[in-house]
Amino acid sequence: MTPYAAALREALKQGLLLLESAVTQPIGLTYDLRTARETLFPGPDPEAFPAEGGTLRKRVRTPVDQGLAILPVVRTCIAQLLASGEEMDAAAGERTQRVVARVEARLGAQLREEQAKRVRGLYVIIDPQASRGDALKVAEEALEGGASLLQWRDKSRDKGDQLPDCIRLVEMCSAHNALLIVNDHADLAAASGAHGLHVGQHDLPLAQARSLLAPSQLAGRSNATVEEAQESESGGADYVAVGRMFPTESKSNTRPAGLETLRRVRETAHAPLVAIGGITEQNVESVVEAGADAIAVIGAVAAAPDPREAAKRMAERIGNALERRGGAL
Repeated sequence: MTPYAAALREALKQGLLLLESAVTQPIGLTYDLRTARETLFPGPDPEAFPAEGGTLRKRVRTPVDQGLAILPVVRTCIAQLLASGEEMDAAAGERTQRVVARVEARLGAQLREEQAKRVRGLYVIIDPQASRGDALKVAEEALEGGASLLQWRDKSRDKGDQLPDCIRLVEMCSAHNALLIVNDHADLAAASGAHGLHVGQHDLPLAQARSLLAPSQLAGRSNATVEEAQESESGGADYVAVGRMFPTESKSNTRPAGLETLRRVRETAHAPLVAIGGITEQNVESVVEAGADAIAVIGAVAAAPDPREAAKRMAERIGNALERRGGAL
């Protein structure tokens, strides 16, 4: 065995041990992962390895994000060992690749579940065509005012021209402990490292969009009926948007949903609910009371004379209404 192959095998062994620490459920997956590692590396239990070989395994539980971070290394090691034609049994290597793909899906789902808990509060849609002034400046002021999420929605420019703006928005949101969601374009969300993607009923289906995203990136979907909302959640939406709540001039082709639809969706939904459409300071509390976890607005903040102050007032109203409902931020 060449020194390079030996290094690959050691990196793969340590990577698989790290994944075993990160994956605790379901039991079938943990068994398959352990079996794959033991097939490739028969011998003593990991706890019996020397300290330099067993350090990673001795952690009580590796965070999910660390498990996701090591996955590319594991995949690369397997691929290169298989390509050598001599350093790994082909059947065992291919079985391990399939198990690793399942591990990635599981860890991604766990991380998204944690991320989805942050879909709360004020959710400001930043559309250059609907913003008063420079869109990035409006976005920064919305974050300073208390927005928990931003959505980037640009229907006019090419995606290559939007990419630098999205990357900058990711940086801004991260600095304010907020999330950036990209509207419609899964490739733009993936390339920019955004926290998630939002699609409509006639955009790329969730399953296909998910295949373009990183395992940790959220995917939300718009809905106007109870049936659509249920289909979105069962199809893997990390959050469910319901709208429109009230008449709005921000988007001409929306369908009415209303507070009653939101209440009915709330009765069965487990995912966070985002309400959108014609929501203002005057009616936002009624929307939270009907079951919304987050309130999406465009004009109420982006077109306001002072987006920072408008965001602050709206965020305070949402927070107070959530507290009264028992779902405080």
